[in-house]
Amino acid sequence: MSTSRRSFLQATCAGGLSCFGSSIWSSLFAAQSETEKAESCILIFLEGGPSQIDTFDPKPDTPSAGSFEAIDTKLSGVKFAQHVPRLAELADKLAIVRSLTSMEGDHDRAQSLMHTGHRPNPRLHYPALGSTVAWRQADPEIDVPAFVSIGRKFDTSILGPQFGPFVIEDIGNPAPSLTLPEGFSEARMKRRLTALEGFNGRFDKQYQSLLGNDLTQLTRRADRMRNSPVFQPYDPAVAEPELFERYGSGVNDGYMARACLTARRLVEAGVKFVEIQYGGWDTHNDNFNQVQNLSASLDMGISTLIDDLQERGLLQQTLVVCVGEFGRTPKINGENGRDHFPDVFSALLAGGGIKVGQVLGESSEDGSEIKNRPVSIPDFHATVFTAMGLEISKDYFAPDGRLLKLTENGRPITELLGG
Repeated sequence: MSTSRRSFLQATCAGGLSCFGSSIWSSLFAAQSETEKAESCILIFLEGGPSQIDTFDPKPDTPSAGSFEAIDTKLSGVKFAQHVPRLAELADKLAIVRSLTSMEGDHDRAQSLMHTGHRPNPRLHYPALGSTVAWRQADPEIDVPAFVSIGRKFDTSILGPQFGPFVIEDIGNPAPSLTLPEGFSEARMKRRLTALEGFNGRFDKQYQSLLGNDLTQLTRRADRMRNSPVFQPYDPAVAEPELFERYGSGVNDGYMARACLTARRLVEAGVKFVEIQYGGWDTHNDNFNQVQNLSASLDMGISTLIDDLQERGLLQQTLVVCVGEFGRTPKINGENGRDHFPDVFSALLAGGGIKVGQVLGESSEDGSEIKNRPVSIPDFHATVFTAMGLEISKDYFAPDGRLLKLTENGRPITELLGG
């Protein structure tokens, strides 16, 4: 566990979350001269498939361009679409992949592939990225789940439910099931836990077992999680109003602002993998109005998340990934929309383990095909795993003894990896 996270946990135990850091602003945008392996990951998953042409791979002065303009970014010669200006200003903190390609154009199959790095197989439920990270890198000293999902439930994989996510459905009250019923006091809870531990101890003594002790340790850990500040009801408008506004509290319904701020708090508390599900990108109709609206939240949420992690000394330890299930067609349909297009799409990466300030891959002038450096989904997964210190070439075995490859023959993208 990193020193910064230990300090955070000690501080919260002593009396609440630390205040916003006082880092020197001139250091915030210093170039990353070297990278570290990431200790945690925040995945912003754009459900429905965002239009790459209307976000991070614009095609100005072509029939594919649509109604949006292209704007300059911090990287010379690199342009983004007009509705992500803050991310454009942070482009030197990003690695932009413009040549992702997939064979899956169906929502369910594409989501499965993007989450697991394997083509869907009804006979074998492969684990999602977060489950694999939890399986390989969970820290037993940390009393928070290794994998937390904001807004998305997952099917149980070959790894079993113990490596599935803790799902947050209500960001303002992340763990309602851990809240004591009204009128049920902490003293009463303590008496019940003491009685349960006594029962477990007598069971072990009578049957020469360690099961009771295991249950006691699990119960104690769950109780510590119940009392963790990061799982208490939380209103950023009261606790951190200025920061919350920077995240985009007033944009749309403030969902992305709350989700990104919650993700930062979770990794700060020791969670290894956080996924944010941000839907609405299935823009077969009225693409441009929808993308403009969605991009406003995305732009403020991710850009402030990167700044916030930097200011707290967590960016080099935290991998930030933004990707969808596929892209959208260069051709604009009769409903002023764009349809499914897995042939070419884009992703953003930042933070730990990644060489930033670059664009990898290129699509053709009209965006209809990859011009150079295609990146498969298994390769993308292999890169994320490698950035987090997992060995792709190693043979792993699931809890039931079956051989489990982390990806379907994926190879890490060396151009993106630091160190």
